[in-house]
Amino acid sequence: MANDSGTWSANQPPAAFEKLWRGLALVGALHLLGMLVNVVFQMMGFHMLDRIPAMFLGL
Repeated sequence: MANDSGTWSANQPPAAFEKLWRGLALVGALHLLGMLVNVVFQMMGFHMLDRIPAMFLGL
């Protein structure tokens, strides 16, 4: 079980560190998946996903 204190116990990281690490891994995996989908769409000749980053910039 995760420890609530800020120190390692029984070779387990603190709970806050564990949550942070899992969250970063999840966000990274989603980002890589999105990049893969974009590359596959471009290889198939569909360029409709290219305008999504521009929409965030207001272009």
